[in-house]
Amino acid sequence: MCVLCYELADDGYWGDAISPDRGSEPPVRSRQRRLRIVAAILAPYGLSVSDPGAGRYVVIGNRTGASEVATTLPVVWQAAQRLCTRRIDVLDEALLQALAGGSPP
Repeated sequence: MCVLCYELADDGYWGDAISPDRGSEPPVRSRQRRLRIVAAILAPYGLSVSDPGAGRYVVIGNRTGASEVATTLPVVWQAAQRLCTRRIDVLDEALLQALAGGSPP
């Protein structure tokens, strides 16, 4: 499993058992870390993610004000693609370079 999938998996995801150091992390901190990763990936596409703090969902929004509620990682990507005019590719070389600290896409 790639690091991105592991980091964005829901709490209680089967892959958590392979990383005992994450097991001691409070669920809120784990969720915040995942949201920062999602926000960094979606930002170059003109999308944002926000956590209303109530329930197990996030809100994906675009620059025109359209938004969708997402409850799981697959739903986040589906909502993001519907709200974006470009194809979202989380493995795009330019995006990965920008996330690593290189030039923005």
